[in-house]
Amino acid sequence: MTVTSRLLKPITLLFLLASVTLAPQCARGEWQAHHIRQGDGKGGWATRAALRQVLKHPDSEFTMPFSLVQMGNGEIAILVSREKAKPGGGRIVEPNIAFSKDDGASWSAFHAIANIKGRPVFLTWLGGKRLSFATQTWEDAKEQRVFSDDYGRSWHKAVELQRTTSQHTYAVEGNNWVDRNKKGQAQAIFEIGWHLKAGRSFPAGPYTSVFRRSADDGHAWGDEVSPVEWQFTREHAGKRWVRGTSEGSLVRAANGDLVAALRTDAPPRYFEKVHDDSLEGTAISISKDNGKTWSRLHHLFEVGRHHANLQRLPNGHLVCTVIVRQDIQAGKRTKAEGQLTSLRRGCDAVISKDNGRTWNLTARYELDGFDFLREDGYYLDCKVGHVSALALADGNMLCVYGDYRQGAVLIKWKPGGNVKR
Repeated sequence: MTVTSRLLKPITLLFLLASVTLAPQCARGEWQAHHIRQGDGKGGWATRAALRQVLKHPDSEFTMPFSLVQMGNGEIAILVSREKAKPGGGRIVEPNIAFSKDDGASWSAFHAIANIKGRPVFLTWLGGKRLSFATQTWEDAKEQRVFSDDYGRSWHKAVELQRTTSQHTYAVEGNNWVDRNKKGQAQAIFEIGWHLKAGRSFPAGPYTSVFRRSADDGHAWGDEVSPVEWQFTREHAGKRWVRGTSEGSLVRAANGDLVAALRTDAPPRYFEKVHDDSLEGTAISISKDNGKTWSRLHHLFEVGRHHANLQRLPNGHLVCTVIVRQDIQAGKRTKAEGQLTSLRRGCDAVISKDNGRTWNLTARYELDGFDFLREDGYYLDCKVGHVSALALADGNMLCVYGDYRQGAVLIKWKPGGNVKR
């Protein structure tokens, strides 16, 4: 989510859509042996076996992944945006979808979703053959929610993405949660979006997150709340600054609580220097009454780790997967340099074994990564963004994140164990 893409324009149009019509493009990728690291709680690391592959649309500069979902027929669908510069200016940002029948080991060709612009987020299996996703757009495109009745092979309609009750725009990214009946049909969808109130600007903001619920597959939304608990203050240079939250992910814990992972605004100590949204963080909030009220924020990462995704494993443990844009070294400071950061960019995960109340940061998983620094020394150019994940029935995790240099990087890993190829 770039600074530009977060300042979304209002929606004025109801849109009807066509189907997937463009020629399919190869989705390259097959599992390669890979190793991840897990913190041992004593400052060291344990190495675990995992699998890795890269998917890239052959006619793109960037293949950005936004959603993974498993459907009732066992297939996994992945939504990406194919992005490249247009001749003469502007950019192509086109949703594409691919499918796997073997838990991500192999993939179909990418299919472009015709007549849709923008980045595809919140891919949701609604039950049966039905799917939906929302678009994150800018320039002249309109934010929409798009629907399929044939496991994502065609997309026959779209509706305007509903604004907030105060008529603010509703930007989206992350993952929602669906309550289902015994047949897998969606009974209620819960999601989090955000906006920037009039007269406020990035980075001082603050952003405002909005939780809401739909009982009709995402056409209409209600039960909207913007909890005061999702704002906080930080002091800097003798002034108290109000900070907020933006994008969010949701999961229902085994005890019935709703758990949210929210992207937090950057600390004000960065306002006086070159600023970028890679300096934002991640915090957890919990609702015990189906989203009516929420706990105060529990900050996991103040800076540099965000785009969180929440999943629940078969054993009830929760997994929070995040992008690593600034690898701040917790507790490590020098008088001359302040807080230290490494050059690592990549993807991490942390686990909660008590329904989201606590998270074991000392046993953090480093799922993938690389060192990067631009030749001119500009450290905020992070080269990674966007993430999705899926908890598989066998206890393995499948995650995907965007590496701007390579494409959509898929990691298959097992919390606390090793993945066999």
